[in-house]
Amino acid sequence: MVAAVELRPTADGDLPALHALFAAAVAGVYEPHGFAPPAPRLEAFANQQRHVAATGTSVVAEEDGRLLGFAASWQRGSDWFLAALFVDPAAQGRGVGPALLDAVWGEAANRRTITDAIQPISNALYGRRGLIPATPILGFAGRPRVERPRVEPGDADLAAIDAAAYGFDRAVDHAYWERHARRTTWPGAYSYAFPGGEIGPVAGLDAAAAAGALAGELARAEGDVRLRVPGSARALVELALEAGLRLDPLPGLLLLSEAVQPPTALAIAGYMLL
Repeated sequence: MVAAVELRPTADGDLPALHALFAAAVAGVYEPHGFAPPAPRLEAFANQQRHVAATGTSVVAEEDGRLLGFAASWQRGSDWFLAALFVDPAAQGRGVGPALLDAVWGEAANRRTITDAIQPISNALYGRRGLIPATPILGFAGRPRVERPRVEPGDADLAAIDAAAYGFDRAVDHAYWERHARRTTWPGAYSYAFPGGEIGPVAGLDAAAAAGALAGELARAEGDVRLRVPGSARALVELALEAGLRLDPLPGLLLLSEAVQPPTALAIAGYMLL
């Protein structure tokens, strides 16, 4: 990495520039393959970045006042998640990405991240750090048709569900999700539904409980929905297909360190918050 590039903590005033850099970076990956890149609104992008920065680590790389890239991670107990690492296409190949990864790596026993399957450079970088693709992240979208009996909402122990579905505590993230989405508890499970049709996370004490919660959310949806399910969560994948949702053509990849098992009772919150 050249000496003129400096790393510093992310500031709130950086967020519009980070949003633009993110858009350029993902377009450089998606568009050559003929895929439309993700295009989150600035407000949604900034809300997530603020939450990660407040509860984890977020840094930017800059040179002469120009942002070259950014990275963010969060840690809950001994479990670490790489939430973001993006480099300006014009600055790639200069060691910016590895330097950013070093800056947010921290100390943790268990590590996870999510990437796009068509990102060979990032996937190789993470693989050399011990983060190996373990299961696809399947995107589903459309207007659901649910014919199975609907589960009714009920009491649930969030901490116990998080321990079973994620393997670690998510109390600080529930506080964030509650501010932006509607939470429903079901027998042995919970779900979040966001304005605009995004569903997730959906988590359960076991696969059947998580599938019941997802069925409940899909049954009351009044329009199109979108959700992301690890391929390892077979019961939820089967339900999404049964409900007639379309499968996105481009999967993500859930990368895990050696001791971490793929989830079986989870539809994720997204690529940044798992």
